[in-house]
Amino acid sequence: MNKKKWALLILAALLVFGYIKLFYKTYSEKAVPKSADCIIALDVKRITNTLIWNYITTPGQWKTGRLFSKKTDKVGWNDMIELPDYVLAFHTVNQPANAWYLLLTIKDKTDFYKGLLQFQFEKLSDHEYLNKVYGIYLLVNDKKVLVANAAVENKNYTAAVADELFYKKSYIPGATLSKAIKVKSHMAVYLASNIFLQKEAIISGNFNKEKIEISGSLTPDQQYNFTENNFLYSSGSICTSGFTQPSATFFALLNKPNKEKISKALNIDVDSVMIQTNSSYSLNLAVINLRADSAITYTYDEEFNKVEKMVVHNIQEPSFNFMITGDSVAVIYTYLQRKNKLEKTAAGDLFTPMPLVKSYCSKKNENQLAITAANYDPTVEDKSVNAIFFFNLALTKIPKNLQKLLPDGIIQGLSNIAAVKLSATKNNNQVLLSAVFEKMKNDLPIIKF
Repeated sequence: MNKKKWALLILAALLVFGYIKLFYKTYSEKAVPKSADCIIALDVKRITNTLIWNYITTPGQWKTGRLFSKKTDKVGWNDMIELPDYVLAFHTVNQPANAWYLLLTIKDKTDFYKGLLQFQFEKLSDHEYLNKVYGIYLLVNDKKVLVANAAVENKNYTAAVADELFYKKSYIPGATLSKAIKVKSHMAVYLASNIFLQKEAIISGNFNKEKIEISGSLTPDQQYNFTENNFLYSSGSICTSGFTQPSATFFALLNKPNKEKISKALNIDVDSVMIQTNSSYSLNLAVINLRADSAITYTYDEEFNKVEKMVVHNIQEPSFNFMITGDSVAVIYTYLQRKNKLEKTAAGDLFTPMPLVKSYCSKKNENQLAITAANYDPTVEDKSVNAIFFFNLALTKIPKNLQKLLPDGIIQGLSNIAAVKLSATKNNNQVLLSAVFEKMKNDLPIIKF
């Protein structure tokens, strides 16, 4: 065999190896129980390939320091666990909303148990381990590990899933699981039909160097009626949002404890404000204003003489307008008066539940009631959208010190996001969902791992 044929053979072998390594994918049909009603499928190779391409085409993201780093005795998750081509997280029926699971395979038992010590997992029994810091509960069965959210304190939930996977060996049908796999996206969410959905649904998510996009369609049961409204909004504001009044059947899905939590947070009864005769709600948060507020304090000198001291505080106040539109805004206005949520002043009806900025409540006309900050200047509404719900947020316009009030995980996740745009629209009997996270204009990665 001449050199040319050898070269072609080697090239063909490299191409086959590259294809298998980068593109050929398999998944286990024994990783999700039959009772699963929601599955999140992460395509590990697709995510890896996209990140590699983003790094190659964006030199600013290259980090060469790790190439020359010294070896360490520390164990990584890739030493402990076999990384599958698809990570399949799932939720099962009749369990709390935050009860999520993941079935993984141990790669090396020695490294696995060494890693548990390294990552400070507490041993509860020969098969149970808990990490309180990260909120992870592990249930080990031979070489299989059931990963659960430790926030779900009732272990019976995890035991039920383990029984289904390890002993009953009852798995979700392969044809059902493949629906999430065949979407060919970085992430796919499978939702089984339930009391809300007429039929199963798939939501997909993808990302590139510029943005993250999530989209999908739902077919709600006929008893859940959603209406659209044409919302006008200002593209220059920090945040604009609007949504139509939920139907009584949909609103009833929000149970009493959750309604009580919302009412307590808002300091108003949500049922008395979000009444069925309303048609829509809209918010325009135009800007965060900086206001200097002075106060006089007194100190004493060495001879105990009173010394006046002026203290100036810089206060950040939201400039916003919240509008309720409907046939019975007078009913809401009367409720607010009756519950002493309004205080008569020379400037108007002061809305007392708003603590961040002095705000006033007013009836614009017989169909519109507004809660408006005293510092609000009306903005030009240069955009419109037909939607059930929409939400636009310009993160770059939020002062840095206010962003720091968010949890660390959210701050890190949104650190290179410039804008967030969410919407739900109608297409006959379907609800179309869309979420777009736009990256800042720089060479930094959109997702930090």
